[in-house]
Amino acid sequence: MSESITPSGTQLWLNGRFVPEDRPAIHPLDRGFLYGDGLFETLRAEEGRPLYFAPHLDRLKRGADELHLNLPGDLRWDETIVRLLHVNGLCEGAARVKIIVTRGKEPQLGLPLARRPTLLLSAERYQPPSARDYLEGWRLHCGLNAYAPPLARYKSLNYLFYLCARQAALDAGCHEAVVLDPEGRVCETAAGSLLCRSAGSWWSPESPHQLAGITLQQVRRLLGRDGTVVDTLAARPADLRNADTVWVLNALIGVIPAARIDDQIIPEPLHNAADRIRGLLLAGS
Repeated sequence: MSESITPSGTQLWLNGRFVPEDRPAIHPLDRGFLYGDGLFETLRAEEGRPLYFAPHLDRLKRGADELHLNLPGDLRWDETIVRLLHVNGLCEGAARVKIIVTRGKEPQLGLPLARRPTLLLSAERYQPPSARDYLEGWRLHCGLNAYAPPLARYKSLNYLFYLCARQAALDAGCHEAVVLDPEGRVCETAAGSLLCRSAGSWWSPESPHQLAGITLQQVRRLLGRDGTVVDTLAARPADLRNADTVWVLNALIGVIPAARIDDQIIPEPLHNAADRIRGLLLAGS
């Protein structure tokens, strides 16, 4: 899809058209606005190139199929995102790209098939954590009074739970929140996956109340090149606190070691290994 575009501030791609950010046209009765009835994906772009877009799109499509959302079959996703980055002057350095799809304006109850879904793409400059941040690591907060919602396996617009968890972590003087499931097992963080190492063995928490992490999938693959196996574990908070290494993973930060979980020091952050994996991720290896 090609258009002649004269940039005027930040441009969004909305339902097949580029529009200025200050003049969007989303119906006030859109179910994404009313109910959080929709899905999203966030990915990183480097030098105008979206990273690991195919697995992000696959996850979006799986969720859309299960929730009866329609994605356009003829959209050239890669070309559209590259064009969006171009018109916003984001072809150098790091950028954050976000895809949102909602059910649009559908009055029926339940999950009616989206006849006219809303599809929005946005992009903005992304400032990753500093080298010092990566070196010092994050402090994680493991709150025990809230549990992952039933929709946790979807990248849903029903995101308020995770924002509340993050705020609780910030209020506790930490960077990020550890999320538990209703059985008290560790799921993930408010905005990422967890990868841990105990007694020389790597593992990731396992729960039906968690999102399939794209970056975790890629890091598993990269570690596997060296013969490293990553197991899954139905982990409790004690397993996490007693781990030798804890990494937080997501599409934007890549890999950042955890320095503490509440008052518990994580003894072996493995900064050099994390730096190597993060470099491979940014290279699209």
